[in-house]
Amino acid sequence: MLVAHLLLAASLVVSPSDTVQRRSIEKEIADFVRVDTVQGPDGGPARVVGFAYDRPRENSLLTPFLRLHGRLVWYLAVHTPRAEARLLRKEDDQTAVRDSIVTALHADTTFNSRILQMLAQYWRPSGRPIGGYASVPTSMRMPSGSLSRIGARFFYPDRMSATGDTLFTHICASINGISDLPTRVNPLVEAFVFVRVSSAMFGRPNSPLMQAFDAARARSKATSVSKVPATRLLRAQGALWVQLEQSPAVASALRRA
Repeated sequence: MLVAHLLLAASLVVSPSDTVQRRSIEKEIADFVRVDTVQGPDGGPARVVGFAYDRPRENSLLTPFLRLHGRLVWYLAVHTPRAEARLLRKEDDQTAVRDSIVTALHADTTFNSRILQMLAQYWRPSGRPIGGYASVPTSMRMPSGSLSRIGARFFYPDRMSATGDTLFTHICASINGISDLPTRVNPLVEAFVFVRVSSAMFGRPNSPLMQAFDAARARSKATSVSKVPATRLLRAQGALWVQLEQSPAVASALRRA
């Protein structure tokens, strides 16, 4: 069994001055919903608004936490209904769009519950409780095979070239095969697995997981035989997922601290 200690919170009795108020956390979360300029679909500049954890202010209450767990929070934020990152059109009011995302995050009880649980765990060693939040000791245990099955689905073959020479695969937080699993995945588990797998995949050049993926993709392309393109793609998906579910490289990525 691989133990995924994703949440562990405990109530502490400390002086009121050490207490963090929930409204302060909400204000901090709102500050991380930003408008950025990126390269658009046509190659020119475009505006996108969404949760951005990678440029925290030095004096921010959540800066130390986000430096360690920012990608986890980002995943939960962008998978919150109506809080997804959005590409702005010329006629869009960026302030109104930003405010709508902030409102969606503040109103979503599931998102806020997970954030409070993680922060309670993070602040527990320093004796900082969250005002009005009674934390409950919690842990999650999942078989390593179940986590590997989830991790494999982040590698999503979605197109094959007309000649059949290339299998195009997304490795993505949004375009993936998670929804095809027979049972619903806890979003926090999903976020945890994505962070571990993507970090192992792109953390260094020619990583063991990158090598395992390249080999599995080549075998999937070679063994997915059909004259019907859609059938061949489905066979390639299944073949790739089975190989990665059983891959020591995926299991190793999920074991890393």
